[in-house]
Amino acid sequence: MMREWHNGSQIRDERGVSLITVMMVILIMTLMGISILAVTGFERQISSSVSANEASVAAAESCVSTGANVLQQFMAARVVSPALLDNAVPPGPVPLTNLAVLNGELINDGGNADFPIGAGSVPNLAMTVGNYQVFGDIDRMYIQCAPGSDCTDPMAARYDIFYQIDCVAQNLATGVTSRVGALYACNLSSLFCQPRPY
Repeated sequence: MMREWHNGSQIRDERGVSLITVMMVILIMTLMGISILAVTGFERQISSSVSANEASVAAAESCVSTGANVLQQFMAARVVSPALLDNAVPPGPVPLTNLAVLNGELINDGGNADFPIGAGSVPNLAMTVGNYQVFGDIDRMYIQCAPGSDCTDPMAARYDIFYQIDCVAQNLATGVTSRVGALYACNLSSLFCQPRPY
């Protein structure tokens, strides 16, 4: 049997090499398309999860800011303002039922639970931010002589009172929860509060 040669390659006797090559290329392109679609779907899930976490953290941070406002007003008046209570118009962030607990924690340690949610907790702040229920706890930590003050003379010394604000934001529908805390130093003589690093 005689074989024909055309430009150095066989015309017959390919034995399906072209067909197998085309099938392999189609298979590889199909797998690449499936992986691209899967990655796109995962990106959407990740981005929605990230945005939900950002919203949760923002809600908890708003509670910390509200707690700082409560501290500032308490330092100025030495009493929790009635405008901050939840029975005021518009309602404030401080539950009326927990006012005595909050006063105890602002004046001294109070000996109460130091967490905003869970069994036995008595939140000092309760609010709704968007789809999140937010609960906060304000705790007096300690008192110390202010920097630059003469601590040997109790009558002339200026003191800083340190408070911890702990807030938790929960979205009960999605299960997303975020916790944010801050430490504030309030000066008794100048009646101001400022954040301090942990």
